[in-house]
Amino acid sequence: MNSPIRRNTSVADVAFDSRQSFDLDAFAAGYGGVTVSRLKSGTPIFSQGEPAEALYFLQDGQVQITVVSSHGKECILRILEPGSLFGEGSLLGNRMRAATAACISDSVVARLERADVVRAIRENSAIAEFFIVFALSKVVELRDGLTSQLFDSSEIRLARALLLLADQGGAKNLIKNIDQEALAQMIGTTRSRVNHFMNKFRKLGYIDYNGGVISVRGSLSNVAHSRELPGASDDRIAVAC
Repeated sequence: MNSPIRRNTSVADVAFDSRQSFDLDAFAAGYGGVTVSRLKSGTPIFSQGEPAEALYFLQDGQVQITVVSSHGKECILRILEPGSLFGEGSLLGNRMRAATAACISDSVVARLERADVVRAIRENSAIAEFFIVFALSKVVELRDGLTSQLFDSSEIRLARALLLLADQGGAKNLIKNIDQEALAQMIGTTRSRVNHFMNKFRKLGYIDYNGGVISVRGSLSNVAHSRELPGASDDRIAVAC
């Protein structure tokens, strides 16, 4: 079900703070161009190779971002939780989608038309600052991911991925709807290696998992922030895709 949100012309300005999360209601009231959809698990939002015409905001549920190589190998780039903006390539000059986004649970997703977002950026300096910070955070995320892929063992990469996913999952530090194959794709290693380290982390009391839900404890950061681990695997240049 799609529900367009119309612009309220009585709203002359929209207050945005680059340090806070995206305010969808404020944006819709000031600039319009927002359509909210309730989507079932498994529903694609956009596909790799399609025209990039909009930005998206996840209000509820989970969205998985994947990319497929020319040889047909699939790689999971990110798992998104509520409050996430995605599809940012539409604002950065990408005419075609570089990845696929699909719901992995029932979700509520807002579509923001590119033309309205660009107009808001041009007219409102606070919104412009918000999106500059957003874009720069993506650059830092990409840099850190590449550095970790090149120099860290798969054990450290897995620990960091689990902490990141748990942080996105809320105060209870729970990870849902993600299996070991998905984790292997995210960090660029094999499922057997992920299974080995998951068992190790559980024995050490860093995590617990049951029924498809992973509970992550803060002590896992001892692994994530260590550059060298005794007995760590030496597969630092493994690339997922």
